[in-house]
Amino acid sequence: MVNQPPRGMRDFYPIEANLRKRIVSTIERTYMSFGFEPYDTPAMEYMDVLGKKSGEEVKKQIYQIDDMGLRFDFTVGLARFISNTSLPKPIKLYRSGPVWRRDEPQKGRFREFWQSDIDIVGSGSMKCEAELIACASSALEDLEFREVKFKINNRECLFDMVKKAGVESEKIPLAIRILDKLDKKGEGGVKEEMLASGISEDSIKLIFKSIQYKKQEFVGSDKLYEIIELVREYGISNIEVDYSLARGLDYYTGPIFEIKCGSYQFSIGGGGRYDDLLGLYGAPSPAVGLSLGIDRLAEIIKEKEGIKDDAPFSQADIYIANIKEETYKYAISVASIMRKAGLNVSLNLTERDLRRQLEYANSMKLKYVAIVGTKEMELQKITLRNLISGEEKQIPIKDAIALVKMK
Repeated sequence: MVNQPPRGMRDFYPIEANLRKRIVSTIERTYMSFGFEPYDTPAMEYMDVLGKKSGEEVKKQIYQIDDMGLRFDFTVGLARFISNTSLPKPIKLYRSGPVWRRDEPQKGRFREFWQSDIDIVGSGSMKCEAELIACASSALEDLEFREVKFKINNRECLFDMVKKAGVESEKIPLAIRILDKLDKKGEGGVKEEMLASGISEDSIKLIFKSIQYKKQEFVGSDKLYEIIELVREYGISNIEVDYSLARGLDYYTGPIFEIKCGSYQFSIGGGGRYDDLLGLYGAPSPAVGLSLGIDRLAEIIKEKEGIKDDAPFSQADIYIANIKEETYKYAISVASIMRKAGLNVSLNLTERDLRRQLEYANSMKLKYVAIVGTKEMELQKITLRNLISGEEKQIPIKDAIALVKMK
């Protein structure tokens, strides 16, 4: 297996790595426009830190090395870090990067995956939830996601619903964790697991009856309607209450949310309020966060744009081809001028003849080639060829730069 990455992890071709960078940079630009600031924490935390409030399911999924483990999300590291600072609050933070879970790999679910998170620490107001949803909605709109729906619930509603269904107090957290598997296992699978866990058939029927009748009120539902009203002020109406929404992490204390896209069964984002988490590591403070799943967004975009993983692709704006070896130094100087002007430039690094250089540029799906030969070097010009139209003309370097920038 030396030629394969570890199970549940992947290599990325340049076209897919570029796509991921495009997604992250678009999302982070939106985060910054909403006033969120970057931060960073280590990829590893002590197991004592990770285990404080992760829940039994997640503990089994942590990659452990001695007394440390790879992060399964960003929230725990953020809570440890911020609870031991004196930064003014509320503080709005963002970060993107990989997280790891030793879960069973399946379609759309990997052991290493990327997230892009926003968190607000220091305010218990539902204005924070509305701001997170509005920010995520704006980021997804910038990525041209149109069929997006936000589903929200409240952990208080969940506890009240399960309690009113007659589930014993000590089994309520277990019932909620099983309910979180609804998308994965379906209604039949969840009912079967609840029954096997000692939850009565009558209680299970009442739970699903409560989910079905969405107008039923539970403790904490007033916060959900407050969030919906605030979100509408941002011009967002694609949001609804879903009493089946559970979210598997035990550190959530209040409103929780999930983001769906079109007919895709998996979620593309989610989050919730975790008011008690910071107090486990230092100074207590209310907090709420939302995460977008970069890998899942990439899969949807790849499908929509017809991107193939191994397709040739270059981020270069122009390729510089030299006709003879004696013009190579001039080719280097042309590349330097163009790079200083802000273009991404790919330079010939072989002894290939011009025909093969042009074939290579074509195979990389480049639009422009700057051809340099003895005549171009004497005139301090380049021959600019448009590989799509076939048009070719000898022009000064600065004119070529202007044309390429027009795209």
